[in-house]
Amino acid sequence: MTDVAVIGAGPTGIHTAYLLAQAGLDVVLFEAQSRIGDRAICSGVVGDEAFARFDLPTDPILSEIKCIQAVSPGGKKLEYRTEGPLAQVIDKGEFNRSLAQRAVNAGAKLQLGCWVNSLAVEKHSVEIQYRPAEEAPASLRAQVAIITTGVNGSLNHSLGLAHPRQFLRAVQAEMSLPPNGHGNATRVFVGRGVAPGAFGWEIPLGNNRWRVGLMTEDNPDPYFVKLVQRVSPNTDISTLKIDRKGIAQAAVGRCVVDRVIAAGEAAGHIKTTTGGGIYYGLLSAELVADVVSRAFRTRNFSTRTLGEFERYWRSTFGNELIVGYFARKLAGHFSDNQIDRFFDAANASDLLVRLNGRLKFDWHHRALLATLRSLLTLPGGIGRG
Repeated sequence: MTDVAVIGAGPTGIHTAYLLAQAGLDVVLFEAQSRIGDRAICSGVVGDEAFARFDLPTDPILSEIKCIQAVSPGGKKLEYRTEGPLAQVIDKGEFNRSLAQRAVNAGAKLQLGCWVNSLAVEKHSVEIQYRPAEEAPASLRAQVAIITTGVNGSLNHSLGLAHPRQFLRAVQAEMSLPPNGHGNATRVFVGRGVAPGAFGWEIPLGNNRWRVGLMTEDNPDPYFVKLVQRVSPNTDISTLKIDRKGIAQAAVGRCVVDRVIAAGEAAGHIKTTTGGGIYYGLLSAELVADVVSRAFRTRNFSTRTLGEFERYWRSTFGNELIVGYFARKLAGHFSDNQIDRFFDAANASDLLVRLNGRLKFDWHHRALLATLRSLLTLPGGIGRG
C-alpha cells in the first residue's frame, strides 16, 4: 500500500508528485515511457509568470519571446511587443526531466516503462493494475490515485470521468529557416485557408532554428504543407520529422470519484485558445495537492471531500476555458475577408494599445471579451457590415 499513485509523468503529474512528496506523503509516479520526457510533443512556449509562480527550472530554456505578430490571410499584421519577455521557449523533454528530478529529490518514487491498464476503486484503497516493460503484470494499492495521462482517456472512460467536447489535431516540425525580415518575432497565422478553427505558428528557438506547426479541426496535413511552403518555399517537407498530437478541448463531466482525481490535460485543463497545457496543468497540480493533503489529515477520500478540487479549478480558471473555447469557435466562422477587415480596423484604432491592461499571456478571457466588443463596434470592423 502506498499513499498516492500518480499516473502519467507530464508536467501536471510530476508537479503533483513533487508537492505531495514534499508534504510527507508516500508517492509513486507511473510513466509508460522508459525515460521521462520521451515523446513530449509541445510548442514549448511557457509564460514568464509560470517560472516565477512555480519556481520552474530555467536550464531547458532555448529562447525568449518579446514580440508576437498575428498575420491575417491577406498578410496584414497585428504586433504586440514588450520590453521584458512575455514567455520562454523550452526543450519540453529536458523540462520534464528537470521537474522529475525535483520530485525524486522530494521523495517521490518513479516507475518508468509501466503502462497502467486499469484502476479499481475499493472500499479502503484503489487497486492499480500495470504492466512493467517485458515483465508480468503487477498491481499496487494506493489510498488515492491521480490521473494525469494527457489525452489518453481510457482510465477516465472506465471510471466515468471527464471527456473532451472536441479534439483539435496538431502537427509540428523543427526546421531551419532563412532570415525572414521579422527578427525573432513569434508569428501566428490565422484564416480558414491556414488552419480552420484554430491557427498556425512559427516560434524561434535560436541559431536559425524554428518550430513551425498548426492545429485545426480538420485534417492538418494539407494545411501544414501549405504553411511550410509559405515560410520556407525551398524546404523539402519529406526531410522533416513531423510530430502529431491530439489536443483536448473543454472537457465535459466530473473530475472526481471516490479516491480518484483526474487533473491537467486528462481533465481538459488546457488553454482553449492556444492549446497550451503547461500553465493550467501546473495550477491543477497545486489544487490537487492541497485537496489531497487535507484529505489525508481527515482520512476521508470520498467524492464529497476530493470534490473540493472541482470547485477550486472552476473558480480559478473555469471561465478561461469556457470563454476561450467559444471565442475560438466563433472566430472559426469568420471568413478570410472578415479577418482582414478586422486587422485593418484594429490597427487603425490601436486596439492592442487599448487592450494592454487586459492582455496577459496565460489569462485571456478579459481580453477576449473586450475584443469581441471591438469586433462589433470598431469602425470598419466585422460587426459594421
